[in-house]
Amino acid sequence: MIKGTLSELDLGELLKALETAKRSAILTVKAREGWGRIHLNIGRMVYARTEPGPHLGEYLVRLGYVSLKEVQDLVLLQRNENPGTPLGQLALSRKIITEQDLREALFYQVIEAIATMLGWKEGTFVAEGADENASQVPLPHTLETRAAVLEAARRLDEWHRGSVDPDEVLVLAGDPTRHSLPKEAWQLLEIADGAHRARSLAVEAGLSEEHAFHLLYELKSRGLLRPATVAPEDPLVLIWAESSLVRRLLFVLLERERYRTLIAPDQEVALRMIERKRPAAVLLEGNELPERVRQVRASAAGKYVPLWLISEQPPRGLWVRSQRVQHIRKPFEEAEVLDALAPLRRSI
Repeated sequence: MIKGTLSELDLGELLKALETAKRSAILTVKAREGWGRIHLNIGRMVYARTEPGPHLGEYLVRLGYVSLKEVQDLVLLQRNENPGTPLGQLALSRKIITEQDLREALFYQVIEAIATMLGWKEGTFVAEGADENASQVPLPHTLETRAAVLEAARRLDEWHRGSVDPDEVLVLAGDPTRHSLPKEAWQLLEIADGAHRARSLAVEAGLSEEHAFHLLYELKSRGLLRPATVAPEDPLVLIWAESSLVRRLLFVLLERERYRTLIAPDQEVALRMIERKRPAAVLLEGNELPERVRQVRASAAGKYVPLWLISEQPPRGLWVRSQRVQHIRKPFEEAEVLDALAPLRRSI
């Protein structure tokens, strides 16, 4: 076991040392901003993620390789029948995705997670040994650790050089054909229509938010994009879900469809956001839903806000009618969520 603080030992150097030693390990990082976990197999990077932060399943959805419901079904299958089998391996075995699809999604997932953790300056880490022959089925594509760390560090440096506001709305202003631009920049230019906010553009293009915000900053600096004269008034929706996957999937769906989102990880944050931000609707998922509804309705700002409960079974009891709640079935389809929230658009 290796443990220490981020101020004592650079995380990138530790990862490169584990690669050189061909160690199989699980590295857990805890910081004020959140926590992260990195899996190494014989020195190569198998997987990495942060919380808060995107899942591999989220990137498969962002890139258009699986649907929202397919990801949720895979997670249920993983939990009930295939514990220990990685989500990507399950999707591959059922021929839902190709190996190239998985390779692309895994790259985006790992690089964003590593870059996020490299940006944490205060916190602790613990590296514990992992059995390279454990029953967990390894993903078929691992990454060279040193290369992943260098790419993540490069991305982090880019993010620090400048970015746009997540809610800024941009429109085409110059001729991009006169410039040499990366593929991701072209993806953003194609959908910068003066209606999508920067965060929505990132989701629509399948890019990490920080990377997209920096690319938009560069395009704006070159005069290829400018702020829109009139920005649309998109509905604000609060997502209060226990499942981090449900939180992220709803975030992707709603941002892609030009809803503004607030994500609340717990009761204290959720109730504070309702009072301060006054969302147009609240989506609830998890345990003790009746109590959560009572707490929302007890607040001045939440007394009349539209509420949707996301659960496998419809809520039952007198409280359902008295508290004016509606239901979205889980696992949910994209159309089911959008149809439920459609009245918010008409009320603007």
